[in-house]
Amino acid sequence: MNRSTTAVLALILAGILFLSINVFSANTFRSARLDMTQQGLYTLSAGSTRILAEIPEPIRLRFYFSEKLAIQLPNIKSYGLRIRELLEEYVNRSNGKIRLEIIDPEPFTQAEDDAVRLGLQAAPLATGDNLYFGLVATNTIDDRQVVPFFAREKEAFLEYDLTRMIFNLSDPKKPVVGLITGLDMNADASPMLRFSGGPQPWAIVAAIREIFKLRTLAPNQGVIPEDVDVLLIAHPLGLNDQALYAIDQFVMAGGRALVFVDPHSEVMARSQRRGQPGAELATSTLDKLLKAWGVSVATDHVIADYAAAQQVNAGQGASQRIVRYLVWLQLAGRNLNPDDVVTADLGPLILANAGTVRAVPETGMTVTPLISTGTQAMRIETDLIRFGPAPDRLLEIFKADGERHMIAARLTGTATSAFPDGPPKGDKPSEKKPPGKATPHLARSSKEIGVIVVADTDLLHDQFWLRKQNMMGQDVIIPISANADLVINALDNLAGSSDLIGLRSRGKSDRPFAVVEAMRLSAEQKFLAEERKLKEALEKSKGRIAELESRAQATAGSLLSPQQQADIRSIRTQVLKTRKQLRDVQHNLNRDIDGLEAKLKFANVGLMPLAVSVIAALVALFRLRRRRLRAAGI
Repeated sequence: MNRSTTAVLALILAGILFLSINVFSANTFRSARLDMTQQGLYTLSAGSTRILAEIPEPIRLRFYFSEKLAIQLPNIKSYGLRIRELLEEYVNRSNGKIRLEIIDPEPFTQAEDDAVRLGLQAAPLATGDNLYFGLVATNTIDDRQVVPFFAREKEAFLEYDLTRMIFNLSDPKKPVVGLITGLDMNADASPMLRFSGGPQPWAIVAAIREIFKLRTLAPNQGVIPEDVDVLLIAHPLGLNDQALYAIDQFVMAGGRALVFVDPHSEVMARSQRRGQPGAELATSTLDKLLKAWGVSVATDHVIADYAAAQQVNAGQGASQRIVRYLVWLQLAGRNLNPDDVVTADLGPLILANAGTVRAVPETGMTVTPLISTGTQAMRIETDLIRFGPAPDRLLEIFKADGERHMIAARLTGTATSAFPDGPPKGDKPSEKKPPGKATPHLARSSKEIGVIVVADTDLLHDQFWLRKQNMMGQDVIIPISANADLVINALDNLAGSSDLIGLRSRGKSDRPFAVVEAMRLSAEQKFLAEERKLKEALEKSKGRIAELESRAQATAGSLLSPQQQADIRSIRTQVLKTRKQLRDVQHNLNRDIDGLEAKLKFANVGLMPLAVSVIAALVALFRLRRRRLRAAGI
């Protein structure tokens, strides 16, 4: 065999080896990846892995993706690849229990008809074609879970959505949540009314129904059905003693409860300001029960937190400016208990006019804070906000008390009944319990109770946790806070499930600049202090002018003496100087922040490329030097 033939064979063998290695690696290491993100956003979580390992029956996944049409939409195409890879990872971790089908529903085919029949939504393109981008999951008894269309805006929740689908199909029996509420949540609105434009349920109702079986309970029926696993009590109004006793005995017997009360519900107050009577409807309490269980939620004050306050528009016209509304809070990070599964790694929460949860030490109960303010907080009388927002007024009276105040807490321990003497007396015939098996009165809980109390109900309303966005002709709900996650986490935990809890907190890639926010907070506080001082000086100057003019009129008619005129001119000069100082303070409010922003831009835009260039130049010089040394035989 000559040298040329050997070279050709070597090239052929090299090509075959190259293709073999690529095919082998593509099949063997298809799911291998190196995830360098801090939260491991691209690594399947432990909760997902456990759920996949415990799937009792086969699950079929049909991923409908118009791949050919998506070529003209690079953003959709890349997201489709991301979802496909994640679904393949689910298959790899399911021990053969998940079967994945990739379907491209081309126009006028049976696949397109199936996609429409199964509930997928088509996104119309400019070309007139329909793009499908959804998922259908079914189990062996034809239970179905559907993602009508994958919105890129919800990528942060992708793993949770997929794992929840699989969990629901593998464990179709949903825990029962009994809802007692004074809020107009429209939880019982029929599908016909919803589709015909009738009253729409709050989005939190739909979120709960995805995981649980939600049942609305008549508040004063005096009995909790036996199949209820968790009570959800939201803004209770007008509960009589029979209803309170039923709730108390449910908890004493081992039932779990998630309680939302509110010293001042913004949602209810807004309805009243539109003309609905009854100021008392904005306030809810359950203290007769809560005090026996270890806590109290006062209704005479709400909590203000300067560091967590949201910014709102104040004033009108030319005087309009952005200020902090101290009782509308965005709480995250250090405000949430990192050691409790319900709040660990939870995203930011948005609350309005929240109250405080105070422990009642003499009960001996264990009260664990879940949500707390920072130390730049104070209690503000509810009456100051009862008739509408007044951000400037709250800023004027604000003075931090240096304490951390509980807004939500977990109650555990052996509790005493709020009705130590037994059932309430004097039942009316219409309020008597329905016939059934009589249950003995429990003066103490049969085991440790499980109750979570939150001193705010506004966090349940759509306004405070979601935005609706049109995505290719479809309305998509985009969460702006983790309020719904908090509710579902708490219900999951109280119902005994935990694998899904950690997933809801994953993927939230919001990484605020803590240093910038701290500087902004410090600058605003300095601004407010200087502004208040200058305004006081301004008012004193104006008062001095009015006093001089009044004295002159009293002593010499309408004429002013030369000395008085000089004093007034001097004071007016001081007024102009003070106003200029006030404008300078307002102008320089963000000076330090702008300086830091410029430094960050330079570090990212200029310094990093410069550093890479310097390193590349040094490497090139090093290699050049080595070549010269080799050429010189050194």
